[in-house]
Amino acid sequence: MKLCLLHSKPIFLTLLPRQVFTVCLLYEINKGKASPWHPYFLHLPHSYSILAAFGELETQALKVDYAIWAAQKAVTKAKYEWEQAFTLMKELKLKPPLLTFRAWILATGTVQIISRDKILQTSGNICYLCKHFLVR
Repeated sequence: MKLCLLHSKPIFLTLLPRQVFTVCLLYEINKGKASPWHPYFLHLPHSYSILAAFGELETQALKVDYAIWAAQKAVTKAKYEWEQAFTLMKELKLKPPLLTFRAWILATGTVQIISRDKILQTSGNICYLCKHFLVR
């Protein structure tokens, strides 16, 4: 199934633009060396310091009730968005490691960083693609 055909899928209409781009990013990563962005993907970070990536230890280390609540809320929201997109990811036949919540967090972190223009425009088309999905 080609990604451009997703627009006709009912599940596509229920997702937020950032969720769609996250799925697209995972779909491209799934292609491996066949993806034109494969060299770029090799240099992506293996972790991000975003609240949704915080484990129990990091969350409790915050020590301030509101900060702990915010971290827990971020994880809950990320899991909810992952669950919403999971059906679509399975339809796209993503490899099992790319269906995990950890993969979702890494892809979401990449989308967040790109969408906030923290990555220079040297990353080329991926920034344009991200902006296309996020400015819908």
